[in-house]
Amino acid sequence: MSVSLPPRLAAVWQRLPFRAMLLVVLFLFIVKERYPFSNFPMYSNVDEEADILYVTDQADAALPMDAVFRTGSGTAKKMYKKELSTISKSAGRKLETATPEDRAAAGRAVMATIVERIRPKAMPASVSQLRLYRKTFRLEDGGLAHLEPERLAELPVPTP
Repeated sequence: MSVSLPPRLAAVWQRLPFRAMLLVVLFLFIVKERYPFSNFPMYSNVDEEADILYVTDQADAALPMDAVFRTGSGTAKKMYKKELSTISKSAGRKLETATPEDRAAAGRAVMATIVERIRPKAMPASVSQLRLYRKTFRLEDGGLAHLEPERLAELPVPTP
């Protein structure tokens, strides 16, 4: 199948370098970000380490964060990372090299924020202390390493 162009346009087309790339760029400009031509770099590689934040009672029994604190573990983790970043930068360190004291300070700030959101009716009556933990999962030798959770903060349950 051949497309015939007017002679003048054909001459210009023949003189263009990288004609195939020009066609691809024009095609992608028209298609934009539509499936299957979308780019999702966040899924292109998987880290070998992941962590979560969760809250427990004094006996280290996990509490349902959405139900009790009106916030999820993911939101708490974002608050924690933001606080830790601020603390680390003010101390002249990178986030990855934060000290245990930095992590504890960020944990206390997050705990203070989520305690303000407590639903008193959802809090079990037996709970007297709240503990914020960070659990890290690391891929080692093709499996998950079992690392101990790090206690970041502990507070008594506020009285209404």
